[in-house]
Amino acid sequence: MTEIIHLKVFFKIHAPKILLFTFLAIFLATSGFLSVNLQTGIIPDEPAHFTFSKHFASTWGIPPDTYETYSWGWYIEQNPFLYYWVNGRIINTLQLLKPSANDWETLVTLRLANVIFALGSFLFCFLLSRELIHDPWWQLLPIFLLTNTLMFVFLASGVNYDNLANLLSMAGLYFFVRVFTRQDFLINSLVWMIFIGLGTLVKYTILPLALAMSLSWLVYTILQKSKVFPLCIWNVKFIVLAFILLCLIVSNFALYGINLIRHQSLKPPCREILLEAQCKISPYEKRDQRIANHPKMTIEESIQQGYPSPIKYAFVDWVKNMLLRSFGMIGHKSYFPLQMITLYQILFYGMLGLGIFNFIYRRRISFASASLLWVAAFYALVLLIQNYNSELVYNFTHIAFQGRYIFPVIGAIYVLFTKVLRNTPFWILRIFFLIATICVYLASGPVIILQGYHSFLLDWFY
Repeated sequence: MTEIIHLKVFFKIHAPKILLFTFLAIFLATSGFLSVNLQTGIIPDEPAHFTFSKHFASTWGIPPDTYETYSWGWYIEQNPFLYYWVNGRIINTLQLLKPSANDWETLVTLRLANVIFALGSFLFCFLLSRELIHDPWWQLLPIFLLTNTLMFVFLASGVNYDNLANLLSMAGLYFFVRVFTRQDFLINSLVWMIFIGLGTLVKYTILPLALAMSLSWLVYTILQKSKVFPLCIWNVKFIVLAFILLCLIVSNFALYGINLIRHQSLKPPCREILLEAQCKISPYEKRDQRIANHPKMTIEESIQQGYPSPIKYAFVDWVKNMLLRSFGMIGHKSYFPLQMITLYQILFYGMLGLGIFNFIYRRRISFASASLLWVAAFYALVLLIQNYNSELVYNFTHIAFQGRYIFPVIGAIYVLFTKVLRNTPFWILRIFFLIATICVYLASGPVIILQGYHSFLLDWFY
């Protein structure tokens, strides 16, 4: 009897941790299985990322563009490079340990490294959740949502720079929130800036995230200047972190600052870094010549041709397609959960309505939560504008429209989602939406891979 009592006490205390490790195990098992069994050429742009990674393995610096690299339509010169540099070092380590490693073994090694990057996103998402949600059970909901976001799990199993960008973004968001919830303002400020500074060296689309976070941080610093200042800077930790941040600022200026000065663009046009003949072989240029509008349609022209207005596009088309591309698997082969889309939309708009209702009902929100909301909303708005602009160029054919592009802020979205649900004042609504959320996410998570492994996903695997 005593042993049973002790066992009950143990589970009562440690049950949330057990569930957390269960989520972790499911995520690692699914992404690990995909890493070693998924065919090549399915993960988004994996062949190109693999080519660039092998090219970076040939030097410890930044190698020049070659025919093998620019034939993909991507360029090394004056473009973010950190992901390929890290992959190059992983390949060098593999070559040291196993000189005879072939391309498949190298690819699987890089895929498993990407699983580790995604695992880091998983852990920082939990830390972010724990920072803002002070209930051990509710803290797990963002993790459950993340591990059942099919595109996140699918992407984690392949060679793609989004995995490292997502990790650095999630880590940056965690320390960013700690600026507002902890006492060590200076150290947490330096650390979030370092992570985001690294993220912008992986992918230039992290720049809007850096801007939104910087604006919120600046507002907080001004509003709380009496608490923030004076700063204690005479310690080893500050000096080390400040030196790292200074190196990152210089590196980012050497990339983006020089691009703005020399090319008046964050990314240099191909013809300003390569020859005309080299640029013409780009598949993106060939695609533009084949289907792009030159010049792009105006909003008035698009509406006259029957395409959605910006408002309808934002609240109907964009939301629907983002949901399909987040809870499906979209690469060079695709699975769209069409049978679930209505449920996703009901859940999305329901939670949006609950969030507005909660704010009106309570009329208060912490600066940390407000900042997280601002950052996620700003990033989503920039992505929406970019997607809509692309639709005007490509006649609403959804070119370059990917759910994974929202993943740098998906941890913030899921934490805010959980806070809205937890703070819903009417328990019947709270329980209803919680059960509905769990059911919808379970039905659209890794279970899809189990269901499709020997049927509609059969030709995805070796």
